Amino acid sequence: MKKKILFITQHLGRTGSEMVLWYLLKNLDPAKYEISLFCKSKGELYDALPNYINKYIMYKNNPKGLLRFYRRLVKLIGINPIQHQLNNIQQESKADIWFVNTVAFPEIFEIDKPQKVRFITYVHEFLFAFSEIQRNALEKMISYSDVCIGCSDIVYNALLPIHDFVEKQYSFIDTDTINVDKMVVNKLKEFHGILPTDFIWVVSGGTKYMKGFDLVLPILDKFKDQNVKILWLGTELQNGLTYYVKRIAEEKYPNKLICVGAEDTNYYNYMAIANGFLLLSREETFSLVMLEAAYLQLPIVAFNVGIACDFVKEEMGFVAYNNTLAELIDGIDKIHNGSPINKEKLKDESMKFSKNQQLPLFEQLLQRIS
Repeated sequence: MKKKILFITQHLGRTGSEMVLWYLLKNLDPAKYEISLFCKSKGELYDALPNYINKYIMYKNNPKGLLRFYRRLVKLIGINPIQHQLNNIQQESKADIWFVNTVAFPEIFEIDKPQKVRFITYVHEFLFAFSEIQRNALEKMISYSDVCIGCSDIVYNALLPIHDFVEKQYSFIDTDTINVDKMVVNKLKEFHGILPTDFIWVVSGGTKYMKGFDLVLPILDKFKDQNVKILWLGTELQNGLTYYVKRIAEEKYPNKLICVGAEDTNYYNYMAIANGFLLLSREETFSLVMLEAAYLQLPIVAFNVGIACDFVKEEMGFVAYNNTLAELIDGIDKIHNGSPINKEKLKDESMKFSKNQQLPLFEQLLQRIS
């Protein structure tokens, strides 16, 4: 008998937690699972899902005007629209499991807990993210969840003291999606004025303080007399920090900070421009992009966040174990000066967190907790 699962997520966009969900949904066997998906809004990956998945968008953000109007009517008579919509979806799907992906959709924990349904929460967040949601949302997530799943050791260990049933399932990458076109890479280098003598460090993420966007300035200053550039790959947020960092970089280190914004088609081609990967985040729970960089055989220099200290082994790069900028810059300097890097080891280690290795474990977990 098929397991019927309703997956619930924010947008199915290109954040780490939602990329993992996308990989999972694409690869679960439809002969074993009947899958439905409820999203707060429609992200970039929503339409890329297989047709056999039943998809729903929250009334409030639904592209169909009639459903947005219906939401207003439902709300007018005092009914919670999300509760009403999920009740209807449950009647249609008859799901055995509600699988909530991340705690970043707190409205889900405001509705009545579904009866006779296993409520599972896959947690990709840690302390900073916990500080960004209301106390009530985290408290209800804990009380609602029959099982909490941590995406990494750090999340698993954080959940153990506050929940009786905690499981661990590592995030993973789908190496089948990592494709590089060398001709396109060369054209992108030419477009951005990147010379063969330049050493390019790539960073991926939104231009946020938590992602370390401010740290590009002291790094560029340290290497201002060398052909070192930073390529920032990710959403360019319209905040004061973005303006501040970019303005100083343009004036003091012209053409050394390359911000290309959020990328879809050429994401991995941009990654392949680089000579090395920097993980500047002040907090991570996992870091898929570090695995992608390793698969592309880029040496890694990282703060001691997420899985970096366990993943980055000898001849793969360097970790700033005490999380100081001085340590990080020392690691960068060692790479510049030719510290030995084993490219095959980088790729082999990344494969341990690939779809092929982790999906069978994920399926075993779904069977066990259901």
